Amino acid sequence: MTFLAMIIAVVLLQVWGSASRVHHDEWFARLRSQVTELGMSAEINALISLAVPVLAALFVLSVFEPILMGLGWIATAILLLLYAFGRGDFGLLMDRYRGYCQSGDLEAAYLYVSSELQLVPAAEPLQSVAQEQIQMRRELLYEGYQRWFAVLFYFVLLGPAGALAYRLTQLYGRSTNMKAIERLLFYVDWVPVRLLTIAFSITGDFVASKDALIASLQNTQDEAGYVLYEVGSAALGLGPVGKEAVEGGVEAAQIKALGSLLSRSAATWVALISLVVFVS
Repeated sequence: MTFLAMIIAVVLLQVWGSASRVHHDEWFARLRSQVTELGMSAEINALISLAVPVLAALFVLSVFEPILMGLGWIATAILLLLYAFGRGDFGLLMDRYRGYCQSGDLEAAYLYVSSELQLVPAAEPLQSVAQEQIQMRRELLYEGYQRWFAVLFYFVLLGPAGALAYRLTQLYGRSTNMKAIERLLFYVDWVPVRLLTIAFSITGDFVASKDALIASLQNTQDEAGYVLYEVGSAALGLGPVGKEAVEGGVEAAQIKALGSLLSRSAATWVALISLVVFVS
């Protein structure tokens, strides 16, 4: 049933382009506000805010499981998975970013993505356009990853409630600078990020990316965006961001290549999961 729900949800996501029809997060903001009014510590507030909807989802799934020979559970799982997918249209975001880059307006490209992804300004301002390009590559790769690969990973591993828990943690993290949530996201991203980078190497240049992949597996402290960028760039044979990327359309072409690598790699894992299900 889990596999069937996953396939239907992925197909719907591809047809719609985004799952905005079910992305209504006002209830979560209200829940957080109500929990905050209880006057407990920030960590306890976060725990309650995340645990309550996840436990409610588990209860609803258990109630609907026997209905119509599991169809009730499948329908609920599909809705939860669609809700857990990332917000907005990632394809449109990438297209507009590449459009700004192609026209040579790299500063507008940087500001556009920063606004759309609600990025927190760095403590130390970036010193050059090249540094901005590197940050954008990391942020866009992470955005693509967390939108649906991580969600599918936890859906397969822990079921619909696991996918919901991941999305709510992301939403909580984007609305606060709480260190505990940042660390939680670091840990829950660690395994799926490395799994995705393995697919980067397989679907890209394995020989060129092997060292970066091994380094990411050995170094447990690197952030998700850094790992995705380092292995992804190596898999595509992309060099450091230099003068040619700042002055021309190279950045647009390389971002397109990174987006294609991300799509191929995620599709590879979906195909592998499907194969395992059919064989078993």
